[in-house]
Amino acid sequence: MRSSAPLLRVRDLSVTHADAAHPSPQQVSFDLHAGEVVILMGPSGSGKSTLTLALNGLIPQSVEAEITGTVEVGGRDTRTTPVAQLSTDISMVFQDPDSQLVTGTVLDEVAFALENLLLPASEVLERAEDALRRVGLWHRRGWNPDLLSGGGRQRLAIACALAMRSRVIVLDEPTANLDPQGVADVYAALAALTTDGRELAIVLVEHNLDAALRFATRVIVLDGEGRMLWDGPAHEVLGEHAAELEELGVWGLPRPASSTGGIGDGSPLDDGAGGEPDAEIAISVRGLAVEKKGRTILDVPSLDVVAGSFTAIVGANGAGKTTLLQALGGVVAPPRGTVMIGELDAGRASPRALSSHVGFVFQNPEHQFIAHSVREELAHGLRLQRVAPAEIDARVDEMLDRFGLRYRADEHPFLLSGGEKRRLSVGTALITRPRVIALDEPTFGQDRSRALELLSLLQDLQRSGTTIVVVTHDLDLVAAYATHAVLLDAGALVAAGPTAEVLASLRSGGSADAEPAASATPPGTLSQKTPVPGHPTRHDGDTGVRLRGPSSVPHSPATEPTPTDPYAAAPTSARFWLHHLNPLAKIAAVLPAMALLVATRDLLTPAVFLVLSYVLVLTGARLTRRATALLLLGMPIGIAVLTVGFGVWVAPSQVAGTGAVLTIGAWTLHEGALIIGLATALRLGAILALALIGGLTTSGPDLVRAAVQQLRVPYRIGYTALAAYRFVPRFGYELSVIRAAHRVRGHGGGRGPVARLVRGWGYVVPLLASGIRHAERVALSMDARAFGAHSTRTERHLVPWRTRDTVFAGAVVLASAVVFAATFPWQLP
Repeated sequence: MRSSAPLLRVRDLSVTHADAAHPSPQQVSFDLHAGEVVILMGPSGSGKSTLTLALNGLIPQSVEAEITGTVEVGGRDTRTTPVAQLSTDISMVFQDPDSQLVTGTVLDEVAFALENLLLPASEVLERAEDALRRVGLWHRRGWNPDLLSGGGRQRLAIACALAMRSRVIVLDEPTANLDPQGVADVYAALAALTTDGRELAIVLVEHNLDAALRFATRVIVLDGEGRMLWDGPAHEVLGEHAAELEELGVWGLPRPASSTGGIGDGSPLDDGAGGEPDAEIAISVRGLAVEKKGRTILDVPSLDVVAGSFTAIVGANGAGKTTLLQALGGVVAPPRGTVMIGELDAGRASPRALSSHVGFVFQNPEHQFIAHSVREELAHGLRLQRVAPAEIDARVDEMLDRFGLRYRADEHPFLLSGGEKRRLSVGTALITRPRVIALDEPTFGQDRSRALELLSLLQDLQRSGTTIVVVTHDLDLVAAYATHAVLLDAGALVAAGPTAEVLASLRSGGSADAEPAASATPPGTLSQKTPVPGHPTRHDGDTGVRLRGPSSVPHSPATEPTPTDPYAAAPTSARFWLHHLNPLAKIAAVLPAMALLVATRDLLTPAVFLVLSYVLVLTGARLTRRATALLLLGMPIGIAVLTVGFGVWVAPSQVAGTGAVLTIGAWTLHEGALIIGLATALRLGAILALALIGGLTTSGPDLVRAAVQQLRVPYRIGYTALAAYRFVPRFGYELSVIRAAHRVRGHGGGRGPVARLVRGWGYVVPLLASGIRHAERVALSMDARAFGAHSTRTERHLVPWRTRDTVFAGAVVLASAVVFAATFPWQLP
């Protein structure tokens, strides 16, 4: 029975962003009661995400915008009540799970907001365990969140919201980045919340409506201007307004394909070549194997892509879809002779040759932008092919008109809207009139209207003879548009052939129901039960490397990760005593010596500190193979190289009285120069070795905790730095994708220093844009989780300063003083 007081009350809400001419949403009013599951629908640009940010006060408190009307949560005004206080009544789950992760373990992630609220440690653990059990992640509480699948990380974000025990949970497109298995995981968790008897309400923004509508009780629909069109029970709104919703572009079945050579043309299904007898082949693959860090992540013995086909590459996360697409398009050069695009060897071809044969569209359009205006972006590929200027102008104008970008022709690509960026990226691929167009998740993040617009364009191109190859998770899209499909699993080719037969083989394997619209799980859920030997692995962005199917493996919820679990944190033996010291003690111990080494000039002092550092690290640190190689091989080689390098730059007049080691013409390398070079190299080596005492034995979180607990550094500074530290691996991944995207577009070719400088400068803008955008999302996520609610926070992980820390720091400082005193007479003049 509905309670009289709503959990959430919205009245005449209008939000106008700083750069917007009109509010969106505008004049929205509704109440939300316990037990309701509300789907918020509307076309792109209608203000759905903006509305969700206003519900918990992030707008206007964290995101600057003009707001009129009122939003009340539990009777409190979201404009004046701090977001941290509102977080106990309303929780937020964002679209990108990676932007919500700030700690190093699953358990710590759930505890983060509770610790910000200064709850007792015992209650923090109780709530965290309850939330993790409810989403099926308690047995992985010791894992690094990065090792979870996409669906697993989004379930973790839901657990974080549950632990807050908020009565309202708002989810903004929580499945946008997920494959069908991930979608199934998330909606299984959400469905469980609606049946466990707790008095809560859910607000859900979602483009993937098939799964969401199975447990939704109510639908709110916004029009293109952000005004409310309909609000009512889900079955009534969808039943009475189906035609209007389809016209609005927010709901409806995919349009059926009618392409030549389409679905069910009778060609045999197999696990190798996907072509038909006597058909022209656009791309031929033979013996393709791709390795990453010594492991095979893609193995395709034989595959043919039929010319003029619309071929979809499908499979679960980690199947190798993007890896295969990038090999087919030459984005990452495959082994020579394994991928032939017509007569062109993708492993040997130059970027200029590739761009004339293949147009590649990345999932994130910004990765491939290289020019400072829309017009120049379109003209780049034509100039690379040395097309006449008059024809370049004509083709660019044609493409601007075709994609509705003429009025934005002189603007920077990064200033376009999301839909405009997507259209421009497709235009850059089309303008050179390639024989093949490859697209990675072309409908990602788009509503149905914009997705259909792009798919219709691709289908028209396919009908005119262009070969289309797409990677997608959307099996409804595949069934409606693709003439052929390629199914991958764990890096292995499972099937290739006509779409209907590939999908039939997928469903007959029990991984999806025969009728997607009525299935118990989201359509197209791919089997993750049978890993292929040699094709595991952990998540690494969109490169086809991902931890396989955690939800398919039965676990006892009460089971602690064991030493046989490769992702469980290994216990630190007492033998590795350096790991048990306070991070600040290790810093305090070596800083004086590092500072004094800068002023030394002799050989003995740095040599002694180098040996001392090695003794400490080799006896007290748990070393990886890489760290061992650095110490035993990298350091000696580096010192030798630096010795010669510094010696060459010593002025001959300074060491003229010493013996000659090498003479070339009028130039002589003296023995004294090498001694000075060796002293400098040893000094740098000793400083590095001292830094490794702490660097190899201290984790980032422990260093932050020690700084907060012992030095009283404000925890907002410490944990913000920790969140930034987590971005470093993502930064490297983004750079690798941008480099590949620029390479395939032929930007900054050449091998000289000038060419490298040009290429590097071209990476700056997209990297900065990505970094700023990620930082903004992380900041919003942390604010929504009570970050900064109090001047202090609960610290479950205590990093105390013990007697052994004082002894260690004092002993190293004393030893340093003795060494400097003993070696002072040997200082070089």
